[in-house]
Amino acid sequence: MPKRILSALLCALLLTVCCSCSGSESDVILDNSENSSFTDFYTENGRVYIECVLNLYNTSDGERNVRITAIDNEDVKIGLLKSPELKGLTEDGGDVFTLKSGENKVTVLFSGEFAGIYQITRREIPRFISIKDA
Repeated sequence: MPKRILSALLCALLLTVCCSCSGSESDVILDNSENSSFTDFYTENGRVYIECVLNLYNTSDGERNVRITAIDNEDVKIGLLKSPELKGLTEDGGDVFTLKSGENKVTVLFSGEFAGIYQITRREIPRFISIKDA
């Protein structure tokens, strides 16, 4: 019994150390519940645009400027995208999102190269989304 307790304590300590050493690039959390959603997708001038509304929570006391990117391997496999990397754009075409402290709803146009097949695998927000300081 003492070995189990010691093992559990060591695992908890190791997890705490690993998490604190990793450091976050941004104090922004994606709310991946029903508060974030897929809106639509379309193609224009050889690009695919996947429109989503993301609910983001800025945990810092002030404004944060962030860039949002995503990885979408599934839509590469079916021929919608040429590569899985998607760049998040604002509604006016910029790539920097300004978030106030607290909860923010932002419209993101995830953009990638169109591969020729006008079909999307899932009508959901991209599975892998990265939010980094601008």
